[in-house]
Amino acid sequence: MKNMINKIKTNPLPFAYFVIFVALLILCSLFPYTGDDWAWGSALGIERLKTWFDNYSGRYVGNLIVLALTRSNILKTVVMSGTVTGIIVLINNITKKQRGAVWIITLLLVFMPVGLLKQSIVWTSGFANYATSIFFILLYVYYSRGIYEKEPPKYPLWHILPMFVLGFVSSLIVEHITLYSVVLAIFVLVYAIVKFKKVYASFVSYLAGTVGGTVLMFSNSVYHNVVSGNDSYRTIGDNGIVSTVKRAFSAYLDTISPEGFFKNFVLNVFIAAVCVILWHSLKNKLSLKTRIIGELSLTVIVMYAGFSLMFGVGRLYPDERYKLLQSFATAVYILAMFVFLVVLPLTGDKKAKILFMYFSTGCMIAPLFVVTPIGSRCFFASYIMMIALVVELFSNVDDAVKQSVAKYSKTAMIVSSVGLLYLLYVYSSIYVADVHRIEKAQTDSQTKTVIKVKKLPYDDYVWCSDLQNDEWKDRFKAFNGIDENVKIKVVERNN
Repeated sequence: MKNMINKIKTNPLPFAYFVIFVALLILCSLFPYTGDDWAWGSALGIERLKTWFDNYSGRYVGNLIVLALTRSNILKTVVMSGTVTGIIVLINNITKKQRGAVWIITLLLVFMPVGLLKQSIVWTSGFANYATSIFFILLYVYYSRGIYEKEPPKYPLWHILPMFVLGFVSSLIVEHITLYSVVLAIFVLVYAIVKFKKVYASFVSYLAGTVGGTVLMFSNSVYHNVVSGNDSYRTIGDNGIVSTVKRAFSAYLDTISPEGFFKNFVLNVFIAAVCVILWHSLKNKLSLKTRIIGELSLTVIVMYAGFSLMFGVGRLYPDERYKLLQSFATAVYILAMFVFLVVLPLTGDKKAKILFMYFSTGCMIAPLFVVTPIGSRCFFASYIMMIALVVELFSNVDDAVKQSVAKYSKTAMIVSSVGLLYLLYVYSSIYVADVHRIEKAQTDSQTKTVIKVKKLPYDDYVWCSDLQNDEWKDRFKAFNGIDENVKIKVVERNN
């Protein structure tokens, strides 16, 4: 026992990862199946598979994942907890395994906006696309991290096949990440060529995989219908430049600004705090003129974080009258972040790495300006990349300052634990109510033609759970083995 304790003290990361995995394992086991999960887990999911998802979507890998996860709660639990833990591990390794960073990453995941949490992790159909896709992207970011080192990295020739597979798989999950995977592959390949005057076969192979996956995805007939305007659910672009610009502006105003940036108030505060710490650590290396520009940019970053925090804590998101102001503030904030990162006195590779993370966020969001529908889940990848940016920025702080701040890592661990306990309480309540309502519906359907199904508690924390229309009711019945002729009446919790 004493030797084990000494090992944990010497190398605490594996133990921290294990604790996080176990906590997530318990939490993920409580997530209910809702919405489109009912379709994927029933005969309708098999029908989609029989046609190889023709005229449904080109998310072939994502579709196969959700088909599997909706048929086994144990598999779903393990995959979910493993993927989220994997994201934490990958971010920490990409950003140099800083002491205590694992708890900062965990904290920022635990306290992500509820809309983002329920659509991209709790909802199995959302998780299968949005969480898994960024996990695969981070695998390649980790693999190619050597391009930022002084000495050229070395990769065995046998890496060609797994990198092709990784690129291919990454491109068959969700559309905007498909496009990003190609951009990522090109960037890594070109950066290595320019810096080391060398073409890496594994980088070329990954690019080939992403291109192959992209071609396969968009060869699905559904995208022809989307482009031609014959899809009732998804659209892209519009007739004419003016209408397309209007749509892009509307998307930014209504969704991209609030969901992609403004509602991330905990993350925004951390970004501001790290920028302040980094600035005071490095500003003396700059000229007076550059320092003034940096100070102005930092002021905007801090003010935006405070603005976001005020509204976030009170859940007082701006109404229509102030939406334009909020969106303008977000645009200024994005510009200020770029200026701040540019003026930082960092060496070429360090600056390239942080700018890569910054522009990756933009690349992941850019397609969302012209497609519909878009929701909170579409911003999970950019949220993860912003977490990586925060931790990477902190890695450039002077060691003395870093050691001083690292003392508060235990605080981050405690806050993360409190957040996890809160989520455990919420989702255990939801789990008990969901099990009860399913069992009651199955029992009542044997003797009644009309059954009552109660709404779930804390419905803000689950996506599409309340059987809003006949389609959801039919899917609920199919998934839970209830006679299709039975009618469902949705009632409030207190009925």
